[in-house]
Amino acid sequence: MLVYKLKFLSALHVDSKGTGSPETAQEFIHSDTISAALCTCWGNLYPDLKADFFSQPEYIISSAFPYIRDVLFFPIPKFRIWGESSLSEIKTYKSVNWISQKVLEMVLSGKIIERSEVFVNKQFAYTKNESQVEDLINCNPWILSERQRVNVDRLGGQSDAGTFFFAQQHFHPECGLFFIAKTSNTKSLESVISFLGDTGIGADRNSGLGHFRVREKIALNIKLPEKYDGSLTLSLYNPGPDDNLIRQTSSCAYNITSRSGWISGSSAGRPPIRVFEEGSYFTGQTSGRVVNLINKNLVNKYNLPLKHDVFRDFRSLSLPCAEPSWIKGAN
Repeated sequence: MLVYKLKFLSALHVDSKGTGSPETAQEFIHSDTISAALCTCWGNLYPDLKADFFSQPEYIISSAFPYIRDVLFFPIPKFRIWGESSLSEIKTYKSVNWISQKVLEMVLSGKIIERSEVFVNKQFAYTKNESQVEDLINCNPWILSERQRVNVDRLGGQSDAGTFFFAQQHFHPECGLFFIAKTSNTKSLESVISFLGDTGIGADRNSGLGHFRVREKIALNIKLPEKYDGSLTLSLYNPGPDDNLIRQTSSCAYNITSRSGWISGSSAGRPPIRVFEEGSYFTGQTSGRVVNLINKNLVNKYNLPLKHDVFRDFRSLSLPCAEPSWIKGAN
């Protein structure tokens, strides 16, 4: 598996849930958003694609998570990773959204994390060997700003006219987002990623937002457990025909989110679909599927302004993980 570290050349706005509220923005990019953007760019670069390419792309990717200098951060798992804690420590742990690679390795091995083993700073947890990130965390690896904009009513009425605020995410020069990819066609994928960086990802790409370049490509060098019972997801996951949900949920910890939004190049919206979030734990392996949200029959039936099916990629990219102690105790 390869890690692509992205350096953003401009601000970023991602509202992956399709809330329609420009005042809010997510601080990372979900895997289905990245996959859809890559598919679009792949079709533009390589127009002679197989008919089934969009229903089964030549890659599986994770969501895009933050990095600070050389330290990669991953979403905190949906199960408890901390040992016995005081009330003040519990309040501190609640603020943690991201754990470093070293902390993740301890979690994958089934180890309970003690307070003395990690630093907790704002929404980040990292080990003493990764303390080189502390100064950037103190001064914020990214900030969210709001830009006031004008909504012009082009039909001559007054009801839709006015101002609104648009959220933008700005990264420190030594920080950004990374994602993990598995593919048998590395050369084409990297050409598509480069093209995506030129066109941008997220909202307002034509205004210069979301543009990036690949700062660094490295092999994922992570210590995996020798003995494991399940998988920890690093992407959104919707079970497919190859998944045994009865076994997977025999010992599990997860959150479910609803994914919706707008279809690029049209005024049509995507129907919502429920998926498992990143950081979920399931017994055994997870595969997932690519979902055809809007097929040609629906396009014709409702006369939608589309010329193609609408696919969404919820295949799972996961890491082997020992059964968490707190789940084992509960069972």
